[in-house]
Amino acid sequence: MRGPKRSLEVLMTGGSGFLGRGIVERLLTQHPEWRISILDLHPPPDNLRKRIAQFIPADISSAQSVNNAFVEYSPDLVVHTAGIVPARKDRYSTDPKQWEKVKAINYGGTRNVLDAAMSSGCRKFLYTSSCTVIIDDLDHDYYNMDESIPVGRATLHYGKSKGMAESYVLAPELASLGLQACALRPATIIGPEDTAVMSLIHDLIRKGETYFIVGDGENFYDWMYIDNAVQAHILAIENLLTTQTAAGQAFFISNQEPVYFWDAFAFIWAQFGHVPKYRIHIPTAIAWFVALILEIMTWFTGNAPTIDRGSVKDGMRTHYSNNAKAMKVLGYMPEVPLTEGIRRACDGYKKHLAAQAAQNGETKKER
Repeated sequence: MRGPKRSLEVLMTGGSGFLGRGIVERLLTQHPEWRISILDLHPPPDNLRKRIAQFIPADISSAQSVNNAFVEYSPDLVVHTAGIVPARKDRYSTDPKQWEKVKAINYGGTRNVLDAAMSSGCRKFLYTSSCTVIIDDLDHDYYNMDESIPVGRATLHYGKSKGMAESYVLAPELASLGLQACALRPATIIGPEDTAVMSLIHDLIRKGETYFIVGDGENFYDWMYIDNAVQAHILAIENLLTTQTAAGQAFFISNQEPVYFWDAFAFIWAQFGHVPKYRIHIPTAIAWFVALILEIMTWFTGNAPTIDRGSVKDGMRTHYSNNAKAMKVLGYMPEVPLTEGIRRACDGYKKHLAAQAAQNGETKKER
């Protein structure tokens, strides 16, 4: 890409996280002349911190904290990946307190960052949204979904908050003030440094729950390898700095390889040497009833259930996206096939488990 002669100032929020760190590392390689700064609650690893222009500690849920970060600092472009992803028992939570927390970070935090950036003079903004702005509507399947589907139907905290933030970023009112922004909606991202997604799937081996399939097992699901997510972000950044044809738009991105949900799980388990000897299909009605009983038990005991009604619904739905728009406008094409991406992600999680085991062994010796 032919860029301006002077060094660009690029701010990455969430640059210490899984996706943000990957984008920063790619930018440093492809555009070494740019000055990359990271704004995050937590500092990046030392080896990355030494290569960036600066690390700015800030809490995006606090307007004052964010405003302080932009004092005497005006980036040319902001990439906003920071946010919170409710996991495990919080994924399907209906707790109002949990909603306020998620909303404050994902929606309020996005407003704080964008407002402060615009006040500083920045007019280019890339927002990492999520496919959940659509699929967190658990009552419907979404086959080959595209950007024509309206946002606002999501009921789960994550997708609802990301949809609100995306709508703010792409609001015509801000575009009229000169803002050139776009939003990317990645599918579930996996990679060698991911522990969130892989731990959930790997834990099913330990719990002895790999033998069950909820529903008929014929529901499709989208995944995305980290390198492909990074590539899409780089293309969007370069677009906003040149042709701006992506400005004002949202884009679904994935590996463009939807697979059977339960087959993907089985393939992941196989990478750890676990192949279920049999698979039992649990009818939807029975799974729903069991989930309801477990939720009632949870209410009395305070322990998190293995499944709940939300996870039952999610485990038998189909949802995958059409990436045609990202391919046409951004030139996006997945670099790493899904099977290879899963193998790399599993290899990374094996190293994580080995390091964890070694650490636990050292702890026992110290005792």
